[in-house]
Amino acid sequence: MKIIHKELKKSLMKCAVLIALFFTVYSCDELQQLFDFPFDHGPHFNTLNEWWYFTGDVLTVEKKTLGFEFTIFKRWVDSLDDFAYLGHLAVSDPDTSEHFFAEVSTSPPVTGIEEGKTIIEINNFSYTFSEAEGIIIQAEAENLSVKLSLSPTRAVLAHGQDGVIVMGDGIDSYYYSFTNLMTDGSISVNGVEYVVSSGRTWMDHQWGDYTLSGMIWDWFSLRFEDGGALMLFQFRDDFDNVVRSNWTYRSGAGLIEYGVAFSLQAARTYETEHGKCSYPIDWIIKVPNIDAEFTVSPLFDEQYLYDVKTPSYWEGLCSVEGTIDGKLVTGSAYVELTGYEDMETNGDAIYMN
Repeated sequence: MKIIHKELKKSLMKCAVLIALFFTVYSCDELQQLFDFPFDHGPHFNTLNEWWYFTGDVLTVEKKTLGFEFTIFKRWVDSLDDFAYLGHLAVSDPDTSEHFFAEVSTSPPVTGIEEGKTIIEINNFSYTFSEAEGIIIQAEAENLSVKLSLSPTRAVLAHGQDGVIVMGDGIDSYYYSFTNLMTDGSISVNGVEYVVSSGRTWMDHQWGDYTLSGMIWDWFSLRFEDGGALMLFQFRDDFDNVVRSNWTYRSGAGLIEYGVAFSLQAARTYETEHGKCSYPIDWIIKVPNIDAEFTVSPLFDEQYLYDVKTPSYWEGLCSVEGTIDGKLVTGSAYVELTGYEDMETNGDAIYMN
């Protein structure tokens, strides 16, 4: 029997665990070069901005579909020489075409949050990650609450090939996703608790020194029934011209492709009921490099957050139909649209995905 060096043995065991849990085209060494997990699931104090962004759709035991958004934002505040944190929680009910949301915020100093430690608690919002239990997100607000356990079924998906994309201001952002987290737990709306029977969640984690004031973008996360996923991110200038774009596609079989070129066209606009702007919706998306074309349609229009400490933005649950390389695909999506309303700063608090 060959004697394996202790450190090599530990490395092989770690690889075996990763392979067993997550099928991916990346090798263990490549994942280690991209990110340092579990440290990188936690906060980074050497960058100005960071967020943990969860969007998902669930089916309750009553066969009711709900969409949700849970976000924790971290931002450096120069005037206070420290980080501030903010949380958003939103729930979409397609049956009633109702969109509920809540916000919590903190002012520096915020205690109990440590760099690289995978637990963040702000007021009644919390995010935790452990290799044994996966991800747990919890939030309680006046009319909303969530308590969800999220289990990875695929490996971390690094964007931009090396885990870095360029934001609208030309500054780098570290960026990875869990695209297909199996979801269990409960969601409560106006005192009514819904128990989740099945669901899928997308997690985005980004951090960097990019600026947020005046940022204008459209972001799409498409989750296909075959287990595949597609992220598309485009940045626009004040004249609505696309200045940068980025996409990442992982097929159901695990093949990963990257690119920058795609086209996005909206079939109509939606006039907000509470705001003073129009959002483009009912999109046709084309990605030539993977011979793909999709229609992405909101399950209902009124899915946006307003009167919050971020600029108002549209974030909604959508359906997806289309083709990739001539094959029919269906699935669900979450879409975020920013910059269609005046980008007011509300002092030092600007946070967006």
